[in-house]
Amino acid sequence: MKITKLEHSGIIIEKGGKLIVFDPVELTKEIPLLENVSAIIVTHKHADHLQPEIISRIRNDNPSAKIFTTEDTASLIDGSVVAKGGDGFEIDGFKLGFFGKDHAAIIPGQIPCENIGVVVDDRIVNPGDSFELPDEKADVLFVAISAPWLKIAESINFIKTAKPKIVIPVHDALLSDFGMSICNRLMKAACDEVGVEYRELKPGEGVAV
Repeated sequence: MKITKLEHSGIIIEKGGKLIVFDPVELTKEIPLLENVSAIIVTHKHADHLQPEIISRIRNDNPSAKIFTTEDTASLIDGSVVAKGGDGFEIDGFKLGFFGKDHAAIIPGQIPCENIGVVVDDRIVNPGDSFELPDEKADVLFVAISAPWLKIAESINFIKTAKPKIVIPVHDALLSDFGMSICNRLMKAACDEVGVEYRELKPGEGVAV
């Protein structure tokens, strides 16, 4: 499989010429034409993860693509499938397992919206905007590095708890280049401490896993 990063938390997973697309948004860069998209997964309804016009554009180019999202997001995306923790789907050779329920709190004690995490082929874990983990041990884990709902120490503890083989940082659009360098240095040091490979990807860059 190949993982390609888009902006912020946008991710493409490719296998056998088919694509799974997570949280595609355009902030400063235009998303390229995507073909052979089997599924689009929107982890939650916040605007830095959901732009309906981008979803519509991808679906127009891929009319058979399934869209999976949370119950409180489904009303914003016509024809989407509600996915809840414990659900599983197989589509075009991909195995999708869903976990979790809530977005991490921004204000203590207040859950801002629902959030769904996803495991792809029992190997690649995307928790969305949460620190929840599935029962499966991750080979590859996407970890947010900057957000109103986290401190970098929490992301570091998340890595040390999960102990995947590879960490790919996401949720980084709030950072300047200088801020990015600080967060990546701290995250890499934490990964090195527990023997985890840290793979920083810039938008458009990919890695085979």
